[in-house]
Amino acid sequence: MTQRGISCKIYLRISFACQLGWKGLISIKPNSSNKSKNSARGNGSIYFVESRQRYVGQITVEIYGKPTRKTFYGKTVSEVKHKIQELQYQVKAGLYVKNNNATIKELAQKMIDEQLALNEIKQSSYDRKAESLKRLEPIYDIKIQDIDEDEIKQFLITQVNYSQSTINKVYQLLKAVMREAIRKKIITENPMEYIKKPKSKQEIVKVRALTLAEQTKLLDILKNEDILYSEQMLLSMFTGMRMGEINALEVRDIDLRKGIITVRKTVSRGNYGQTVINNRTKTQAGMRKLKINSDIVQFLKECIGDKKSGLLFTRKGSIITTSQVNNEYSRTVKKYDILDNSVEGKVDLHSLRHPYVKLKTKKFRDFWSKKPTFRITLSSAFVFAPSETNRARENLLLHSLFQFDCP
Repeated sequence: MTQRGISCKIYLRISFACQLGWKGLISIKPNSSNKSKNSARGNGSIYFVESRQRYVGQITVEIYGKPTRKTFYGKTVSEVKHKIQELQYQVKAGLYVKNNNATIKELAQKMIDEQLALNEIKQSSYDRKAESLKRLEPIYDIKIQDIDEDEIKQFLITQVNYSQSTINKVYQLLKAVMREAIRKKIITENPMEYIKKPKSKQEIVKVRALTLAEQTKLLDILKNEDILYSEQMLLSMFTGMRMGEINALEVRDIDLRKGIITVRKTVSRGNYGQTVINNRTKTQAGMRKLKINSDIVQFLKECIGDKKSGLLFTRKGSIITTSQVNNEYSRTVKKYDILDNSVEGKVDLHSLRHPYVKLKTKKFRDFWSKKPTFRITLSSAFVFAPSETNRARENLLLHSLFQFDCP
């Protein structure tokens, strides 16, 4: 029987989600042209709308403490009844979420802006997250409530040709955005929950330390050639300090009498990308005191000269950035053909401090504790394999450093 053939109201009493203890009255009514579209209908009523050729069901439920009228459409009465039951269940179980038009980009931007404003992250971290957000462009205008697991997987597949570091940052940002969406009740299920982090197709090339021959050659170049930022390169090599920490050193951070460098700041980017001195190091463990020997004390004494305060190293009165030193280091290494290309691994500015950092790891100490080693006394900065444990080479390295005059 069609709806038009119905000549009277037929009332059907059903139970909506009985396990939740709710019963409602659903009435099926023929569309009446002599009734206003705005006329009140009973709670749970289902009626046929001629203009839409669909059944319509209306129900009033309490959502977040407020009575809310919801309307559902369907091709059949059963379809509408199912939608009403589903709403009732979601509301009772606390799974219902309001329609929200927030996109991935909007929520991600708001999230990292708040983290910066609350001082939860530094400007450098903010900039990295902002760059990761740009990589989400293919999907970042999609509403969070609309995106699903398959769409996210398809996007991540397009990222596998980037470095693992880049992939990690994009993946972590997506996970953080979805967690925030859950917390804000924008969604009830996390589409990232079962998505594993992709692996890069790029070959992983580890950063290596300079060999003894390369170190000796570099020191000779720093001694005899006019190389910008040579003092910072030497300090990184013989103390293991990060370049940002070295460029943030002030005269007051160096105790020449006790032979101690106090590391408490670093150079970073502030708002709008300007270079600033950050009163925190990269990590909490980076706040430290370094014991240095008498040779490095003398080297730093010459670098300080007649300065009484302020930054130890500047360029035309301005803060020196890590990228400035890195650019000069790369030019020097290439111009003077310092690297041994037969040695595998990537060499960058971090390579200067790599021997020192590697020495501090437990795995490295345990390995070398079983082998004869030789340590140069410069803050225990270097460890050489047995083939390189040569007193003459040590003397050459020491001579190269301490014949170097700091301008």
